[in-house]
Amino acid sequence: MKKHHVFILLILATCILFSGCIGDSSQEENSLIDDDYNSSMDYFPHKINIEYAQDFSVEYHNNYKLVTVTEQDNDNEYSYVLVQKGTPVPEHDPDSIVVEIPVESVAALSTTHLPALEIIGKTDTIKAVSSFAYINSIPVRQMIENETIDEVGTGSYMNTEAMIKIEPDVIFTLTTGIPYDDDHIDNLIDLGLKPVVVDEYKETSALGQAEWIKFISLFFNAEEDASEYFDQVASDYNEMVKVTRSIEDRPVVMSGMAWQGTWYVPGGNSLIAQYIDDAGAVYFWSDNNNTATVTLDFEAVFDQGKEADYWISSGMWNNTEELEAEDVLYLEFGSVNNGNVYTSYYRINENGGNDYYESGIVRPDLVLADFVKMFHPELVPDHELVYHKRIE
Repeated sequence: MKKHHVFILLILATCILFSGCIGDSSQEENSLIDDDYNSSMDYFPHKINIEYAQDFSVEYHNNYKLVTVTEQDNDNEYSYVLVQKGTPVPEHDPDSIVVEIPVESVAALSTTHLPALEIIGKTDTIKAVSSFAYINSIPVRQMIENETIDEVGTGSYMNTEAMIKIEPDVIFTLTTGIPYDDDHIDNLIDLGLKPVVVDEYKETSALGQAEWIKFISLFFNAEEDASEYFDQVASDYNEMVKVTRSIEDRPVVMSGMAWQGTWYVPGGNSLIAQYIDDAGAVYFWSDNNNTATVTLDFEAVFDQGKEADYWISSGMWNNTEELEAEDVLYLEFGSVNNGNVYTSYYRINENGGNDYYESGIVRPDLVLADFVKMFHPELVPDHELVYHKRIE
């Protein structure tokens, strides 16, 4: 009989010990609640209002923010529960990633993430980037020189061991739509890390892309700074559009470039097409409804290219001679003969990193001013091209 009592006591002791461990695990997220926590207090007096961005949303609660990223191209959804430090974690979807805010350390795996962090004064929180080579940001370049930041790769090429060692509060990353590349998100979660999808580049409007500065600000409680910055940029952009809307003489603009006999053209609803329209010009393929790149036969583009007044290219040419060396037929384009060929490869570093795709993301007002300077220079006499250069 004694043996049975001892056995039962052992079972009870084991159950109590085990249940105690389970209890500790379930309460771990709420183990550091401040003594002065006030459940009726609004911990986020400054909130964002999303006007242009389509792919993220936020719901404010007293002590946490529920942030959702929805990818329009594949219906994937990512959820984040941003909880104010020292306050309890609410009940949440088990698939949501819980982040204690404000965060103090981040990895930024796209150069497009860097300008937003700089604008809200959080560059010093960056502990890792994907690659040093293509970065233009002066403060981040200084951090690289001082060896206070690590290079960890991205996607399927990420150095996860290095990331584990760094253990940033969050990892700002992006998706590409390539399964083996995007698997890194689940892999990071499995390692106990917290990846956050920042896909501003998928927005189809310039102001929509720039507004993702507000998304990043949510993780730092820096909404006031982000909103103040964005509101000014949006105001300047929209004021310029008001001026160009009244223009009757609108030049015709072609875009894209050829590669191995195929011409790659931005769709009629693409970002570049919208910039051209907002700058008071007509995009040659405006009737096309695509937001992505469209492929065309070179022969078809060649006939149209003769008629276009301007050509906005992503080519890295420095002069007409280089353009001619690529294809002598380019010399028959009206835009080439008139000296109206421009490229966005103006602000590039020694490795080819293009600032147009970095700081240009948060400065659509300057990008638009560049286009207006090309098509209607009289409207912006004091503006000097920032992201574009003329092919001489």
